[in-house]
Amino acid sequence: MERADAHLHLFASGYPGRYGRSPAGGDELAVYGSLRRTHGIDRALVVGYEGAPEFVGNNAYLAGLAADHDWIAPVAYVPPGGPTDPSDLRRWWAEGFVGISAYLADPEASRAFGMWLGDAAADLDRVGAVLSLNATPAATAHLGPALAALGDCTVLVSHLGLPGAHPVPPGRDTAASVLAPLLGLAELPHVGVKLSGLYAISEPAHAWPHDSARPFVEVLLGAFGPQRLYWGSDFSPSLDHVSFAQTLHPVGLDGLSPAEAADVYGGNLCRVLPTRAGVVTPGEQPHRTIAAGIK
Repeated sequence: MERADAHLHLFASGYPGRYGRSPAGGDELAVYGSLRRTHGIDRALVVGYEGAPEFVGNNAYLAGLAADHDWIAPVAYVPPGGPTDPSDLRRWWAEGFVGISAYLADPEASRAFGMWLGDAAADLDRVGAVLSLNATPAATAHLGPALAALGDCTVLVSHLGLPGAHPVPPGRDTAASVLAPLLGLAELPHVGVKLSGLYAISEPAHAWPHDSARPFVEVLLGAFGPQRLYWGSDFSPSLDHVSFAQTLHPVGLDGLSPAEAADVYGGNLCRVLPTRAGVVTPGEQPHRTIAAGIK
């Protein structure tokens, strides 16, 4: 089964993990390249992040990678209030970015992001941008109107909606209560959820297979269905806690049919990403390319 990875990071100097060095154990691009060849990962949504001083410049680094590697589909980091330069979006599309990433920790950040989305929606819709959102439930509760106004974008909420760490697996009712703001977005057909970062739900984080994540996965599967769930490895931060091979098998998906599993593990992402130049997957309709949107 071919895969597509909906959430990973690549940093020029490596992700400074819990031990002060990248848990990938080497050059992150080279390490991930070997992993994707071993595990049959065809495409990857590489999530930009510049939310701390040590990560400034990550967008520029990803632009350079995208120019040399057609399997990389990067999303550019934007602060909650949007980019400081209005021309950044046009430049990012020209550089090969397929969308944007935002990190929303609280309602204030969410409201600022929503206001910016109101101004940027036409530009994002024009190119069919992918929005990768790391948003807590408290922040997600304020996103509905702004996301509903996006007509031609795909919104991917990372890490099961960040439900927090749970030493003991909660009941499904409790899981649904925690994720209520995210479940409220299930009525929007362009919103999906990444099955990534399950280690952050476990306590301790290395307690694979992360049984505490199971009720959250099951609740999300019931609300969004297998066509709007997206597997993601969270390379390389996840390697602080588990092996890459362990990220390949999130809990809660046991009942999927082979076709549904193929969708979650890669098919869904491949359908929303812009088609690589000259390449159309059999059975799919050609997608617009991001470059077309800057004309």
